[in-house]
Amino acid sequence: MMPQVDNTDRAISARRGRRLEYLTLGWNAVEGIVAVVAGGIAGSVSLTAFGMDSFIEVTSGAALLWRMAVDSDVQHRERNEMRALRIVGACFLALAGLHCLRVRQRLALAQSARAEHSRNRPGPSVAHRNAPACFRKTQSGSPTEQRGHASRCQAV
Repeated sequence: MMPQVDNTDRAISARRGRRLEYLTLGWNAVEGIVAVVAGGIAGSVSLTAFGMDSFIEVTSGAALLWRMAVDSDVQHRERNEMRALRIVGACFLALAGLHCLRVRQRLALAQSARAEHSRNRPGPSVAHRNAPACFRKTQSGSPTEQRGHASRCQAV
């Protein structure tokens, strides 16, 4: 059971809450703008997604700010509370979707990098192609030339 709060204390609390929410909205808006711009300049998908995350938080915060602004309407308080909760819930779902997309993108990048690495790594085919040439080079010339050819062949 919640304790009863008189309307004067509730109005003071709502006013303080609105001030705090304005500060939060300002911070998240600046954070989002800076992250999206920096992500665009750097070509960083993660940084851009972080900025998008901040904009989702701004939307959620705006819903809460609206909820505190209409708190004095006692007759519609519950209805306004439910609307604000639905908006915040939708923002959380959007945030979860954004994070799923980021994870999917990182996995795709990791798989692409792994495939590229395995294609560029010299394997047995490179060694087999070069072995006869290295063998011929080490069979001719002076011992000094043989050591030079052998070291170059080993580097392959």
